[in-house]
Amino acid sequence: MPRTALFETHADDHGCGCVPAPAEPDPGATADIMQARAIASGLAEFGIGPARWSAAYDRQAAAVVLRVDTPRGLYALVIPAPGQPFPVRHRGERVGALDCRRTYGTTDSYTAALFAAFLRDRAALDIPGRDACLTPKNMV
Repeated sequence: MPRTALFETHADDHGCGCVPAPAEPDPGATADIMQARAIASGLAEFGIGPARWSAAYDRQAAAVVLRVDTPRGLYALVIPAPGQPFPVRHRGERVGALDCRRTYGTTDSYTAALFAAFLRDRAALDIPGRDACLTPKNMV
């Protein structure tokens, strides 16, 4: 195949015409995806397992996002530039931001807890064992 095109496509027996991924991914996006996955691992404490989240680059947000499937639809936590707050999107629109910024002092587990609280406050997440109302029967 001549190399006149910007991207060389792969042709298999089925003629898929796939475009190969770049050889070296953008280091900034790679670091953002790693942070999104670390935040997602902290969501396991709140009952959000790997089957309910995904981390990927979102063209609309122009950033890496952590998407969480909830009964109220997909919520996306945007991984911002360092020093900026973490925006939260729902149905493509910004609906708020976490009360923390992306800094070296902000741990991923803290960000996960704030994101879980954000979802809980919008009735998009029930935190198992933590949303129970106290009644005279179970009070000491």
